[in-house]
Order: sequence, then structure tokens, then C-alpha cells
Amino acid sequence: MGRPTKFNRDDAIEIAMNTFWAKGYEPVSVSDLAAAMCITRSSFYNSFRNREAVFGEVLGRYQAHGMALEIASDPDLCPTECVRDFFYRLCKKLAADPDARGCLIINCYAQASEEKPAPAGVQAFIDTKRQHFKWAADRAQQTGAIPASQDTKAVAGALIALLIGINILGKSERNAQTLWASADVTLTSLGFAPA
Repeated sequence: MGRPTKFNRDDAIEIAMNTFWAKGYEPVSVSDLAAAMCITRSSFYNSFRNREAVFGEVLGRYQAHGMALEIASDPDLCPTECVRDFFYRLCKKLAADPDARGCLIINCYAQASEEKPAPAGVQAFIDTKRQHFKWAADRAQQTGAIPASQDTKAVAGALIALLIGINILGKSERNAQTLWASADVTLTSLGFAPA
């Protein structure tokens, strides 16, 4: 049986995105994706080559549609406000999601292990966030908000841990202010206290 005549690649990527979002990366097979798209395995391979390729398209769509929040990196902005604003928006976004899905990328990252590492695009997202957080920590250190003795690389790592933790917590804690209160404690202790 061939691919249905009404096959639409954009719709298929949307279906794949929601499938990965619901289950994560590792548990989803090509058979799962083909079934969700209502196509055969051979049609799937003809259209997408493999699971990794379709996941790459999913990540592109996810980020292009602004589903993954970005931290402002404008040198004219206060680094503390940039970081606090990022996490505040994240808490509101997580609480507002009626399906409590969390972040697709963080969900996939949280499933990774040494034996089954995160897909390259997921790892690249985490690495980019770590760089943004390091930039903010370096600038906060220059303003005196973070002590000169503090390792800003370690601060960036702690912010990554907070990012992952808040995303996971947001699947069960549905109140934005409760999420924000938890984030605020960590941010303040790291030197990103409110002005």
C-alpha cells in the first residue's frame, strides 16, 4: 500500500512533533511515527530517510515557532533581568499549557543516558542555553552581582539544572507563581537577585 494521496509533509511533521513531545525521543520508533502519520514504513523512509532526520525537522519546527524560549542576550540589558525574565516566562508558559507537556527538547534530554545519548539537536540546544547562561553569569560578575571568586561556568551549569528541573516540575505543578517561587530561590542564591 502506497502513501495516501493527501499526504502533507507539514502535517506529518506536526504529528511527529506531538508524538515525540508526548513520549520523548528514545521510546518512539519508526513504526510509531508511520502509524501516527497514517503511512507505511516504506513511505516513511521515502519521505524522511530515518527517525533522526524527521526528529531534526521536528526540532526546527519547534524552535521556529517560538516554542522553545530564548534568553535575551542584548549587551544593553541587565543580565540579571534577562535571566529572571527568561525563567519567569518559562514558569508562566509551563503553567499555561493545558496538556502539561513541558518542553519537547528538555523532555528528550531528560531521557538521555550514557548508553543512549540525547540526539545531536537536543544536545546542541542545551549547549547553546549553557553558553547564553554563561554570558549572563559573566556579565553579572562584571557588575558585582556574582562574586569574582565564583566560577561562572558552574553558575551556567546550575542554571541548566534549574531549566531542566522547572520543566519537569511544571508537568505536575500547575501554578505559575509556585513554579516561579521555586525558581526565584535558586536564582537569588546564584546571584540573580531582583533589583
